[in-house]
Amino acid sequence: MATIYPIKEDLSEIPYAELKVYEALEKLGDNFYVFHSVQWLKKTKKWAATWKENDFLILNRNLGAIVLEVKGGDIDYTGTVFHQVNTQTNEVSVLDPKKKKDPLSQAIDGAYHYRNVLEKICRATESKLALDDRFPVEVAVWFPGCEIGKKIEKFPLAYREAAPAVLDLESFKKGPQAIYDVFDFYGSRNKVDISDDEFKKIIDAIASDFELITAPSIKKDELDHAFLKLTQEQTGLLDYLSEQRVATIQGVAGTGKTLIAKEAARRFGTDGRKVLFLCFNKFLYLYLKKQYPYENVTYYNIHTFVSQFSESTEDLSDKEKRAEALYSISWDEIPFDDVVMDEAQDFVDDEVVYFKDFAKEKDGRFFAFYDKNQVVLTDKVPEWIEGSECRLLLTKNCRNTYEIALTAYNVIDVELNQKIQMMNGEKTSLTFIKGNPMSKLVKLLSLLMGDERGYESNDIVILSLSTEKESIMNGINKISGVPITREKTNSSILFTTAKKFKGLESRVIIVVDINEESFADEKAKRNFYVACSRATQSLFLMVDGDEEKIKHIADAIGGANFAPKGKIAMKTQSQILDLN
Repeated sequence: MATIYPIKEDLSEIPYAELKVYEALEKLGDNFYVFHSVQWLKKTKKWAATWKENDFLILNRNLGAIVLEVKGGDIDYTGTVFHQVNTQTNEVSVLDPKKKKDPLSQAIDGAYHYRNVLEKICRATESKLALDDRFPVEVAVWFPGCEIGKKIEKFPLAYREAAPAVLDLESFKKGPQAIYDVFDFYGSRNKVDISDDEFKKIIDAIASDFELITAPSIKKDELDHAFLKLTQEQTGLLDYLSEQRVATIQGVAGTGKTLIAKEAARRFGTDGRKVLFLCFNKFLYLYLKKQYPYENVTYYNIHTFVSQFSESTEDLSDKEKRAEALYSISWDEIPFDDVVMDEAQDFVDDEVVYFKDFAKEKDGRFFAFYDKNQVVLTDKVPEWIEGSECRLLLTKNCRNTYEIALTAYNVIDVELNQKIQMMNGEKTSLTFIKGNPMSKLVKLLSLLMGDERGYESNDIVILSLSTEKESIMNGINKISGVPITREKTNSSILFTTAKKFKGLESRVIIVVDINEESFADEKAKRNFYVACSRATQSLFLMVDGDEEKIKHIADAIGGANFAPKGKIAMKTQSQILDLN
């Protein structure tokens, strides 16, 4: 089966004609790479530029590349233009070759672009032609909804000359041979003269170009109220929630729980209701309080709430003492109508029930958002979940790419739910460190903040699976001139623990202090899951220690006896990054 990028996407959103071709291209051999809905920038006069898109880009190591454009419906050519007829609505679209709006012109535009991409990878030398002269990029058109037959005789000259590369409904009967026939028509096989390493560079260049467009690159704090990454299902969920009094909303890391929770709170506040927004993590509490000062919405984490409304002087990190102090607070002194609780899985069950009962007494709303994967599994389902009149499940990952989610799920031994829709990105990277870890961090940060990656310091967060004092990062305040701080700033890299960073996210996450417990102990595994799932674009795992320590970690994973480093890479679904 061909490798198709993006690896995971919502096929229900693909037009029917493209979907038929998509399914046909999937059946190509595993030596084919197919990019779907590829966008690129065409520079025109002076400073002007236009975004272009091709339906498919097909690559094969021994055959070259084909830019394929798809046009559905019925097709006819009269006068000097194509007429595309939508078979469902009978709507007619005009595709004018003179204005380059026809599919062949669009494919040719794409071919020129990718030839330029190849030329930049390897330019001509005295002994070797440029890469674009040794790896042909050709064009094809597919009309999956009609039979072209003799219609081709009325088509423009360019179409008639490239007739074997003009596919139609009948082409599906040929299966993969239809694509091979196009390559044969151009004689591509005889033109290819590249090495395996050069082909890898081609794939990397195209994939990188593609990922820049498809990867989730917009910071969530810039989205504000616009849910650019939520599905219609999740956005519509807000309207549904507004009609409920009590609801529990389950979603794995990255499914937009906090986004929906704060937007629900904002809506209720706009209606004039006093809303208590509760979370557990101090970092998340401070972030929400600073970034989203909504009218009538007040943010607390459980510790600050109990501290303000009770007279307790006890250590509130002690669950029992905190719960006792909470229940000493009179509901008459709590000035809120509705309660929205994020990170509900981190609260003591009695605490959740307290706020649920409070909202009921006030005739208000109570919404609890939680992630079951962050809880050590027990046979008993909490009453606040079991007894909820409305239980909902979020089904789109708005934060993590497929590859990052795969790593996060694997470390807790949970199979990735294929119903969770997500985007494709780069594979998790794994680095083994022997000796001074700072030298490897210097190289990694140089890679991330260099011209190739282009990340800023505040895009990067280093998370420890241990405590700050026990971490390899303890006492480190600067690396290669870049400040390392314990609080988020615009000009530094944040270092903190996975536990403290729960509920938050960053474009790049570097996980350190990975040991055998990270793969064996249930609480430690879920802490590892939390750390990995904070990344939106790039995830790096750093394992420090000698060969014996690495073997101990591999032994903790269990299963077949592979080489220790390979075993860890397989478990984390990562590729080994050599920083020597």
